[in-house]
Amino acid sequence: MFRKRFVITSGDARVGKSTASRLLLELYLKNKLNVRVFYHGHRNKLSMYQTQRFEINHLGFSRGDSDRLLLDLEMFPKIEVILTDMPGQNLRELKFFERDVSLIENLNCLGYRVTFLHPISHRKDCVEDYLQDLYQHFGSQVDYVVIQNHYFGKQFRYYGGSQFQADIKKINGLELVLGGLHNDFYQLLEDTGLPYAQLIETNSPLNTIQRSIVFNWMENFHNSIVSNGIASNYLGLSTNCAALASVGANKQSPSNLDVTDDIESEKW
Repeated sequence: MFRKRFVITSGDARVGKSTASRLLLELYLKNKLNVRVFYHGHRNKLSMYQTQRFEINHLGFSRGDSDRLLLDLEMFPKIEVILTDMPGQNLRELKFFERDVSLIENLNCLGYRVTFLHPISHRKDCVEDYLQDLYQHFGSQVDYVVIQNHYFGKQFRYYGGSQFQADIKKINGLELVLGGLHNDFYQLLEDTGLPYAQLIETNSPLNTIQRSIVFNWMENFHNSIVSNGIASNYLGLSTNCAALASVGANKQSPSNLDVTDDIESEKW
């Protein structure tokens, strides 16, 4: 059994990949995991976490990049989780890169199992042009966590009830839900340029109601992971999931607001 995880966000543009990555980073920080963080493409959308315990570096798609990555992981065997935020348009490059350098096989040799973290929206492209393409290329060599992003509503007609959903489940693919926030609220979070955890502190630029919304939104997503053994395993939290679940169950919200139902979700 693989003890460590290499988590890659994947999927169409503007479906919540970087949002999910930030929420995971918060969970890794809370759990004090030894993590390495990377981003592909031209924009580092995780840069607000550079001031935390994470050093966030660019990861390209060349043999040199692969060699440096694998050497780093070999030299520092205590790294428990790798998280890399990948723009949707880089999927083709990733497939060529994986074939060229045998990335999955080499990571397996170092004790890492790859997990694709894949948010979806109501759009057909999210499933047929991205998730299905990913599955057809990697198959059961990797694990899949499909995030149904309720920002886009609660109906995913191109995924829910499809044969492709059944195929994913046959290889133990996991589904999680990310609660939705109003579009203006997402922009408010972006404009602060702060990690999510800092936004729920009393000295944050958000008011009390806004802090409560962010707190509950984060807790709902985090609890869906730490209370699920498969999710904890796929996302690199398996060794500490019981302790985290206990903390999450006992921690009280700063208000009585419940955002299990989406907060004024807008559709694209």
